This record gives sequence, C-alpha cells and structure tokens, in this order.
Amino acid sequence: MTGSYTLRRSETSELAISGISVAGAHPDLQLVVQHAINKRQWSGEAMFGTSGGVFGLRGQYNFGDVGALDKAAYAYYRGSDEDARRVVRDKTHGRFSVGSEVYYGAQDASGGISVGARYRYDLPLFSELTCVLNPIMGHLSLAWTQQLRPSLCTAARYDFNVFSLNSELAAGVEWQLDRNSMVKARWSGSQGLRFLADTRIGNMVFSVGLAFNGETLGALSSPVPSSAGMKRLVQSFGLQLQWFL
Repeated sequence: MTGSYTLRRSETSELAISGISVAGAHPDLQLVVQHAINKRQWSGEAMFGTSGGVFGLRGQYNFGDVGALDKAAYAYYRGSDEDARRVVRDKTHGRFSVGSEVYYGAQDASGGISVGARYRYDLPLFSELTCVLNPIMGHLSLAWTQQLRPSLCTAARYDFNVFSLNSELAAGVEWQLDRNSMVKARWSGSQGLRFLADTRIGNMVFSVGLAFNGETLGALSSPVPSSAGMKRLVQSFGLQLQWFL
C-alpha cells in the first residue's frame, strides 16, 4: 500500500510526505519526507528517507534578472508583433542556472555529491542544454533538448563514466498531435526502442506503451533473421487508464 500527503505551507514552500507499506513474511514500512522552497532567483529542497536513513539537500540558483525574463516571455506571447520582434532581437530570453545536490546514508555511512549547470532559452522555440557531474562516481551526463515546432520536441542524452569508461547514448521525440493526444518515442543502447501514446477523452486518459528488445532489433537487421528473434521482438506491452473525478 502506498500513500502521499502534500501541504502547501506558503506560495513558495511545500511539504510532502509519502510512504509505502509491504506486508508478508518480512513486513516493511518506508517513509520519505520532503520540504521544498521555490523562488524566482533560487530554489532548495531537504529530504529524509527512513530506508537507509538517507538525508539529502539540493539547491539551484538562477543568474540574471529573472523578473525581466518573465516580462520578456509575457511580451512575446501576449504583446504585439513589435514586442515579440523586440524580445527576439534583444536576446533577453536566455536563462543560466547552476545547482548541486548532497546526500548521506546513515545505514552504510556513505554519501555523494553532484553539481550541474543548465542554459535554456524559451523564445521563439524552447531549447535547453544541461551538464551534470558526479565526481565521486565519476559520472558525466550531457543532455540537449530542442523544440523544432510548437508541437514537436526532440532530446538526446549522453552518459559517460570516467572510471569504467562505459557510455550510453539515448534519444527521444515527443509529438503533440492535438490538444488531447500525444506520442512519444525513445531509444537507448540498454533499453532499446520504446513508444508511448496518450489520449484524453472527457475525464479519462488512456495510455498505451510498447517496448522492443534492443538485442532482438540488432539480430533482425542480419540478412537471415530467426523466428525466435521475431518472438522476442516485443519485450513488454502496457495499458493504463486514469479517471479524473
């Protein structure tokens, strides 16, 4: 059984408590408490989890005049055509942010830290470049997102570990068909090809997911694919129905 409780303490702070209870031969109860503060110039979050006694802190700082950036976005979308051209010409829509996260686990007496930087601009089309580094684990992650059209967005991520020299490339696309329908596709070397389609009808949302076996896709590209490979082509298939009262 799972449950969650959220309390908005003010316009910029929120408290969330979630938990999971497992019955059986080895019953277990795990709780996670999070308190977040989100302001224009900076944001922070403190977290504690009973599983392993994990305590963590994370924060982000946004450079520049965030108020001016919000005004520029408002002028672009709701102002005149001349206002929109002025915003793009003056290039007042770029945002640069840095952040960090630290955590410590009391059960295994170990901790970790990660630092990251992000640059994004919203006008006329959304684009974002993110870099995250975990110096203890030696993990580096680079991600890039680009909106090609108002209804079409693509993204790519490259992960690299300086200790093991392992790397992985992932890419995805999101297409908003109309106001109530969306299609997503994702490919990575470890998880293969995956599709997800969402559509909303009234108060109900239907989701259909399909995952293909990455190794089988490689085998099918051979000149003589086997019948066993065809049977293992689809790794998983899922359906989800959400009903909003």
